[in-house]
Amino acid sequence: MQKLLISAFIVAVVAGQCSLKCPDGYLSFKRTPTPQNSMTSLWCVKTIFPESTINVTSAKALCAQENSVLTTFENDDERHQLSSALSAGLAAKKMSLGQMFVDGHRLPQCQTQDRTILRASPCLDPTTGFTTDDKHTDNTFMFQNWADTEPSASFWQTDVESCIALGIFQFEKRNKKLNDIQCDYDKSPANAKALDMWNVGVACGRLPEFQ
Repeated sequence: MQKLLISAFIVAVVAGQCSLKCPDGYLSFKRTPTPQNSMTSLWCVKTIFPESTINVTSAKALCAQENSVLTTFENDDERHQLSSALSAGLAAKKMSLGQMFVDGHRLPQCQTQDRTILRASPCLDPTTGFTTDDKHTDNTFMFQNWADTEPSASFWQTDVESCIALGIFQFEKRNKKLNDIQCDYDKSPANAKALDMWNVGVACGRLPEFQ
């Protein structure tokens, strides 16, 4: 019995000395653990702004190099923190408008140019027509924060806008909100000169480390 008590005490002491910490260069998002975010109490997010504009494949590759995944915000505080990081990334590029990839994409059945499908459930509703892959972020709040007139489901050739970006836009109703975009392009294929549609970065997330 005494040995068991001593062992329990040692475990308690060690546990008390250990803490979760995000790696250097990452934002620390403290969260309420829920089944929707896989009981995550701390989520680490790094925004990356490469020299060139990127498409979603490049965005995911940048995250993978950091042992992270494409991620997004779970609440309004996180949205503002990511928006501030995006503004800083743009300023470093001497830009004031632009967007960065966040986690999220249309449901497979909604990745179509068939307007009959896009105008029906679940594709019509912007809170149900998309999903996310990051299991440590509850996307409920995210899908309530679309920019004005978004998601627009614009077409280009055979594709519909199926990925998601967080943008710094000129107009207040769109600023610091979500925009559905073409996954395979680094700029708007319909208007490559539209700076606010340049994909300049990506939000990457990972679990913290034990310290």
